[in-house]
Amino acid sequence: MGGLLDLLGGVALIVGALFALLAGIGVHKFRDPFSRMHAAAKSPTLGLVLVTIGAALRIRTFGAIATLTLVAILQLLTSPVGTHLVARAVHLRVKVPQDGVDELERDEAV
Repeated sequence: MGGLLDLLGGVALIVGALFALLAGIGVHKFRDPFSRMHAAAKSPTLGLVLVTIGAALRIRTFGAIATLTLVAILQLLTSPVGTHLVARAVHLRVKVPQDGVDELERDEAV
């Protein structure tokens, strides 16, 4: 049973690291600030959650699992809020062409 958990943990660690790598590539390659923020928020969050799951499967002690769970929960709580605040600040400072209706500009005009 321990060998299977180690294998699953290793796979989760590698997949999580690949998500973080893809996020870095996306931040470098995307041109639009909003696309960059999307790449910088979504992929690393999933990557970190996978890395914490993989580490928990490999370590298997209560203290490590509790700490890793806390890390994953804090990441899931703070990443969307931080990205939202940065996107709002970029929206106020930089004029980025929109594909459709700019709802934030419309709501702030009222």
